[in-house]
Amino acid sequence: MIFDAIILAGKSEKDNELIQKEKVFSKPFLKLGDKMFLEHQVEVLRQIDGMRNIYISGMSEKEWKTKLPAPVIFDEFEADIIEKLRHFRRDIFTPDTEPDYVIIVSSDIPLITKEAIERFLEKCKQSTDGELKALYYMSLIDEKVMTSKFPESNRTYLKLRDVKWCAGDMMVAKPSIIDSHGDVLDQLVNNRKSVFKSLFVLSPMTVIKIAIGRLTMDGFNDAINKYLFKRPDSCIGVLADDPELGMDVDKPFQLDIVREYYEKISRND
Repeated sequence: MIFDAIILAGKSEKDNELIQKEKVFSKPFLKLGDKMFLEHQVEVLRQIDGMRNIYISGMSEKEWKTKLPAPVIFDEFEADIIEKLRHFRRDIFTPDTEPDYVIIVSSDIPLITKEAIERFLEKCKQSTDGELKALYYMSLIDEKVMTSKFPESNRTYLKLRDVKWCAGDMMVAKPSIIDSHGDVLDQLVNNRKSVFKSLFVLSPMTVIKIAIGRLTMDGFNDAINKYLFKRPDSCIGVLADDPELGMDVDKPFQLDIVREYYEKISRND
């Protein structure tokens, strides 16, 4: 299995408060211990079995001032997540070089570890009969899992009958999904951080079931595939074991949480 990783490293106006406070160019430059966010992520991703190239998306190489370990490729293309995936499918990959899957990671989850990613990939396999074969896997974080490590993370959760979850910041996708389901992904992924908006890409009956507390996690996945993707096991929401995959840093208080946790685990090591 061949993987490429895409780290979403572009700038956003919503980050202004944080980057101005920390006096950095953008979030990938934020420090965690003696390394920057991006350095932590590259170090982790290059350890994943089958990892080939790591693309830094939305940043030029001249913007980055330290040496990153190979294989790192900077790609300046600026757009939303799904448009970037279109760009990679159209402009970067060829039929001979396209990976089996891309692992898409937001640049603001610096606490990810090799073990956390591997556990998530294993749960993805378990969700589709023991092997990676779906077109798209979304990371979701159970509220109990998130609050066990990060009780003050202030996330927004979707409540189903059997679990209450928030969206994570890691996705695993076949690049070819952009050809058959690009428009669907625009609706699903670009609304992933807003529970309210996410509900309206599903059928009215699904929304009603969520509202009255009848929809389960399996039912949620079935609804996505039936009403949006029009085929079974195309898109799977997978509950990750590690809240680090969803502990993103958008505000100064979240940076404080991440740094405090990192110092704690560093002392224990």
